[in-house]
Amino acid sequence: MSIEVRGISKSYGASQALKDVSLKVKSGELVALLGPSGSGKTTLLRIIAGIEDADPGSGKVLFDDVDVSSTDAGKRRIGFVFQHYALFKQMSVFENIAFGLRSKPWRERPSNGAIRAKVEELLTLVQLQNFAQRYPNQLSGGQRQRVALARALAVEPRVLLLDEPFGALDATVRRELRRWLRKLHDTIKVTTIFVTHDQEEALEVADRIAVMNNAKIEQIGSPEEVYEKPANPFVYAFLGNYNLFHGRHDDTPRGQGSGAVTFVRPHDIEILRENPDGSAIAARVTHIGFAGAAVNVELVRHDDQQSIDAELSNQAYRALSLKQDDEVFIRLRNSHSFYEDYAI
Repeated sequence: MSIEVRGISKSYGASQALKDVSLKVKSGELVALLGPSGSGKTTLLRIIAGIEDADPGSGKVLFDDVDVSSTDAGKRRIGFVFQHYALFKQMSVFENIAFGLRSKPWRERPSNGAIRAKVEELLTLVQLQNFAQRYPNQLSGGQRQRVALARALAVEPRVLLLDEPFGALDATVRRELRRWLRKLHDTIKVTTIFVTHDQEEALEVADRIAVMNNAKIEQIGSPEEVYEKPANPFVYAFLGNYNLFHGRHDDTPRGQGSGAVTFVRPHDIEILRENPDGSAIAARVTHIGFAGAAVNVELVRHDDQQSIDAELSNQAYRALSLKQDDEVFIRLRNSHSFYEDYAI
């Protein structure tokens, strides 16, 4: 099922949560709404779900080109998964998953046998076959989140909406679950939108990412597009660590003057022992930090004393034999320049 949002705005008193937001999600697509707290991403998700209403007359929500803006949440056939699971503590895993099926009007309610078969199918899908009779307090956080997903899928939703689904989990469990979610989505092919403030999560899981800021969408595209071709400084800055150069520099692309800012990722800072063509920038190593497979090198430029962060592979670090206070040269690769009239 496709989803389209056309010109949606939402205000809470004097505060505007969404400003004329439009978005299209193709059938079977997995889209991430990525942005900082307060950017409007959860409000947009709740309006799509029908849990909240947009400002009167501000726009429409369409499922498969049918306007559902006035349709109750219960009739939109939405599967909604919250950050904090919202499982029923007094119910077993089996009964939590079966809840939506047992709550249907009696004319639509499946038989007990059909409910059991559906729950067992979902337990297998979320890899919890042996946990049917356990209770939520007997599960890990990752297991509880999988139960919440299974419960949302039990009613065969047309759309799956996830609000910070892994935000309450530690980093290791989050990494495992987001890979599991990607595999699950590839299996069930349900149109899915998930909210996150975790850039790595969005880049790894989503087919496309809508980067949100200040109540609007700044850019939407594939993970590669938004990372490699950011539309503006905010998108660049939000999607990872960076070095920022103001004004004109020898390394700034030709034609960019004093009103330009140039961004470079730490892994795109090349460190050299020599400067044979005179184009590199003189710098001094001020600190070296090991971070597993990578080595973080802090430097300071000679000309303006600006601090620079570089990230090297262990192999590159060993080849350079770097030490603190070494005099070196740096070269910028894959830089992005913008004019300074756009606030980060």
